[in-house]
Amino acid sequence: MPKISVIIPTYNTEKYISQCLESVAAQSFRDFEIILIDDCSTDNSFKIAESMKNKFKNFQLLKMKKNNGSPAYPRNKGLKIAKGDYIFFLDSDDLLIDTALEEVFEIAEKTQADVLHANQFIIATDGSEEFLKDTPVGLDSWENFPNVKKISPVTDNLADRLKMFCKKNFTWSCWNKFFRRDFLIKNKIEFANIPYSEDFSFCFKSLFLAKKYVRIPNIFYMYRNRIGSIQHRTLTAEQIIKIYLNVIIEGTKVLDGFMNSQKFFQSEENFQYRYNVLDFFINEHLEYFEEIYKKYPAHLIDVLNRENLTSIFGQNAALISYLFNCANRR
Repeated sequence: MPKISVIIPTYNTEKYISQCLESVAAQSFRDFEIILIDDCSTDNSFKIAESMKNKFKNFQLLKMKKNNGSPAYPRNKGLKIAKGDYIFFLDSDDLLIDTALEEVFEIAEKTQADVLHANQFIIATDGSEEFLKDTPVGLDSWENFPNVKKISPVTDNLADRLKMFCKKNFTWSCWNKFFRRDFLIKNKIEFANIPYSEDFSFCFKSLFLAKKYVRIPNIFYMYRNRIGSIQHRTLTAEQIIKIYLNVIIEGTKVLDGFMNSQKFFQSEENFQYRYNVLDFFINEHLEYFEEIYKKYPAHLIDVLNRENLTSIFGQNAALISYLFNCANRR
């Protein structure tokens, strides 16, 4: 059995997939498997990945039956078939430094952590041959993100963990983390089936349920900041409203359902934490509406909001009221 399963979802990244796989092939640590799941790419991503299979001892290349429009589906598929002791998620347009897997594996074995959380990573701007040269090392830009200089276990106090999470002391991206597979399987932690921010609930559950959650100072991931990525797609006002209202509503359901299952949140003294988590999630996504409110008449936005909320208005009246109030405040 491999020690690490590297799960790579891909969709239309033919310009980047070979670099991504080359960075994995160059790893100093060799006891790993690659599970690459193509979400029905319309370019040559699948063919390029297939042509590189001979570079690896253990390579599974799969294609989804239909395009799902989110990395959640491929990642969940990869989780189901992974055999490694640990899980590492790599986006198909990003890269690893050549000692990445060796470093995180050694720390995970030493600390016996359920989750390792890397505070720093390399942010590289796409578009030139200088991509791999003199790239800046960027500390995450969130307000209260701590500068970790040594391996640091996070407090076991759940209330304190939640306070830190809602104050943006943790990122909710999955690619700067290293997970123990048994921990994910035992707790049934999967990605939410929503088009964006599918890893918010995944990382929140991991932080809440991990018996040992450890921050590390290691810099091992190269994040490519590119215009064509999912986060930077150009969308119309109607598309943005439709997508992000769906993300907010469905994401809220996932988070609320999870918190309903945990005794911690059933206590009256801890009820505020449930609200804080939902409030944090919603406000993180309302920022996508700001530019729309600046560009389009308020009455048009109101019509689009109501059109997209009609089907669930009766089920989520309180949530809808909250969304309108938040939108108006911003």
